[in-house]
Amino acid sequence: MRAPQTWHHGLIADWWANFNLAAPEVELYRPYLRSPVLDAGCGAGRLLVPLLAAGYDIDGCDVSADMILRCRKRAPGATLWVSPLHELVPPRRYGSIVASGVFGLGSTRAQDGEAVRRLHDALEPCGTLILDNEESPWHWRPRDWSHEPERKTTLDGVEFALWSRVDAVDEHDRCVHMTIRAQTSDGRREEHELTMRQWYRDELVPLLERTGFAAVDVKTGADERTLVYVAARHGDREALPR
Repeated sequence: MRAPQTWHHGLIADWWANFNLAAPEVELYRPYLRSPVLDAGCGAGRLLVPLLAAGYDIDGCDVSADMILRCRKRAPGATLWVSPLHELVPPRRYGSIVASGVFGLGSTRAQDGEAVRRLHDALEPCGTLILDNEESPWHWRPRDWSHEPERKTTLDGVEFALWSRVDAVDEHDRCVHMTIRAQTSDGRREEHELTMRQWYRDELVPLLERTGFAAVDVKTGADERTLVYVAARHGDREALPR
């Protein structure tokens, strides 16, 4: 299998670390969390850092070494490592696993299926997977660079500008190939590529059930485009809730 293709490196990792700090999912997911927790696709620590501050015993992994580096600066004591989800080999099993904003990102559809299996196997008996997924109607079409960039400025006055381009679309596989360009006011410029596959509820629920999850509940996410899949792993007979 090929390596995942994501653009979360270099200046894009800096963008996430500086500007994507809001974490409304923390309170939304709290009722389903039980330590130890794995933030699978932790990025720069958007969810991991506030969960750690709230007292959870939490580890994190991400496919991008650059994102892990930035997460480690914010959570120096946490256990963090670099891994795509379809190659997940965690150091322990977890009472709950959070996978937020990462499913289908940079991976093939077969890799996504393997990722679900690995997440299931990383849970303790009766452990819970909390996986969110954006499920907007399919609308992608190839297009050239965005006319106006998204601009944001760091606390020390460096402006970041991002442009994006849709290079190709595979409607059958619901796959989008994109390029992002980042430029800063201090003269840095980078381009990175990304592939993204869209999954929907009528595929995800059967996938989770086939993988062995005992129950799958679908909840409303942090915004109207996002659904949250709360999937419980089977437990030993003595461990099942009464």
